[in-house]
Amino acid sequence: MKHLLLLFAILTLNSSISVAKNKKLKSGTWRTEFKLNAKSVLPFTIEYNKKTNSIILINASERILLKNVQITNDIISIKFPIFNSEFKGKIISKKRIEGFWYNYSKGKDYKIPFISICNSKSRFDKPQTNAKQFEGKWEVTFDYNKSKEKAIGLFENIKGSMHGTFLTETGDYRFLEGVSNGNSLELSCFDGSHAFLFTSELKNDTLWGEFLSGTHYKTNWFAVKNENFELRDPEKLTYLVNDDPITFDLTQLDGKTFSYPNTSTKNKVVLIQIMGTWCPNCMDETNYLTDLYSKYKNDIEIIGIGFEVGKTEQDKINTILKYKNHMGIDYPLLVGGDACKPCAIDVFPMLNNIMSFPTLIIIDKKGEVRKIHTGFSGPSTGTYYTDYVTNMNQFVKELIKE
Repeated sequence: MKHLLLLFAILTLNSSISVAKNKKLKSGTWRTEFKLNAKSVLPFTIEYNKKTNSIILINASERILLKNVQITNDIISIKFPIFNSEFKGKIISKKRIEGFWYNYSKGKDYKIPFISICNSKSRFDKPQTNAKQFEGKWEVTFDYNKSKEKAIGLFENIKGSMHGTFLTETGDYRFLEGVSNGNSLELSCFDGSHAFLFTSELKNDTLWGEFLSGTHYKTNWFAVKNENFELRDPEKLTYLVNDDPITFDLTQLDGKTFSYPNTSTKNKVVLIQIMGTWCPNCMDETNYLTDLYSKYKNDIEIIGIGFEVGKTEQDKINTILKYKNHMGIDYPLLVGGDACKPCAIDVFPMLNNIMSFPTLIIIDKKGEVRKIHTGFSGPSTGTYYTDYVTNMNQFVKELIKE
């Protein structure tokens, strides 16, 4: 009897392995949907490669490679390399997955249901029409019934789909992709940290829209075309309120204390990056600063200070260390505190406020603050980004020559 039971167990195991093999995922383009609420669905696109068992997440011109794909029988787990989030799903067939996306930065219970289907459908599964009326630069007002936050909308038609972003005084909404159809414009983005859905309708000359960020935030917005509209100067939003020098003693990733100023910063131009690893705009700025440091590391010092989610200081160290290794950062990274703006002001009480992560402080060789830049306009903002890189590079070179 025992032998028969053992044989039955082996046959059952072999059968389950065979079923799992039949459910191996198909390589190709997968249209994925988050269900944000009863009415709203946020679509995005991924590409799965069966040979490398990897996924590429697609937002307009951005490509995010996800290598940490784990498949056990009919269960799939996909972890993000930087952000503290992951997909957990069940493989229904080789062309269908159902499950949840968990964003642990917002709490262990924050999750959004998703369905992913391997097919050739477009992001919003609608034909592109009337794109020309949406292209260009728009003056945008978010939350117009309350805070009235201003922004710039930048939209263009690229190969039959709409690409664009919203630029605010604290950063941009990164790489949005969508469709214009009739008088409607729909855009979405998912990068592992944020899940954005913008829907709108053109009435006369005004776009009236709704913005959803995951399942936790919703607001309304409107926009009118205005090629001359600009936001306030990002170099005048954060400033010194007294003559106190910038000094701090913070924890390095090896647990030791890093004091500023010190011998390594003497007679160098210093850039202090106030950031968080959970922040996609900070990631864009980090890419820029990493490139800048590789060019001028003999003459400048960059110090990144992370304000992080985590119960203990060691949790924060581990998170920043993971970020440092993935991003290939050579300059020092420190633990600033918890992920909150008042926490950053505790470290920098000589500033009027911290409006945004990131905020960049530029200090000359004499130790004087020469510029403070609030937010970051990343690659999705086009000329705003390229102009920033050109101007900042030139400014740093001038400071080095002083």
